[in-house]
Amino acid sequence: MDYARFQDFFQAEGLRLAESAAAGLDTPVPSCPGWTVADVVGHTGTVYLTAAEWLRIGHRPDAPDNSAPKGDVLAWYGEALAELRAELARRDPDRPAFEDDGDGAVGFWYRRLAHEAAMHRTDIEMAVGDPGPIDLELAVDGIDEALRVLLPLRYDGGGFDAAVGRTVGVHCHHHNWRLTLHRDAVEVSRSPGFTDAAVRGEPGDLLLYLWGRRPGTVVSRTGDTTVLAAFRRRLALSMV
Repeated sequence: MDYARFQDFFQAEGLRLAESAAAGLDTPVPSCPGWTVADVVGHTGTVYLTAAEWLRIGHRPDAPDNSAPKGDVLAWYGEALAELRAELARRDPDRPAFEDDGDGAVGFWYRRLAHEAAMHRTDIEMAVGDPGPIDLELAVDGIDEALRVLLPLRYDGGGFDAAVGRTVGVHCHHHNWRLTLHRDAVEVSRSPGFTDAAVRGEPGDLLLYLWGRRPGTVVSRTGDTTVLAAFRRRLALSMV
């Protein structure tokens, strides 16, 4: 997707999150154990403000204090959303965002935060009622981000498990990802081929499964289930 599409999704999902949260701020959120809806709103707003500060200063902030207030968290969240959108709008999405990382583009933030808002909007809607669907295009891109960006970036190379040396396939519609998991790195390909285990599903269900928001019953799993379990553990650690 291009930058403008991520911009639209970020705005729409960010606003939907607040609208959904208004239905019950004190409601527990099962997909985020120990958190209420207000906690999810506070967490997401904190992410927005941290990203805005990162953009302003050109590098990762040192222990930023962007915690949510104890008062009107929805008003505070709305201000955080507006602040981040304004900060992004002032910048060329193709230019680096971080002075210490030449590969970091401003457009990265719209992609990351569009998915952040969509996932936590879904968390909230699952808690207060029936969740609305994640847009198909956004869901496919979210799967791609999880597998080709987040997993390699934060890959757990600290131990040996059933996934090491094995290959996992992830499939939805005509999209394919093939991951070979080594002890200290992961290789990701978009080409189909042999896998030791595979998971397939509709884009929205598959994305939520990969993020631990849906059980394995919403997707089709084949091959070695111990490999899939180890793969999901490594994926979960990359999404912390």
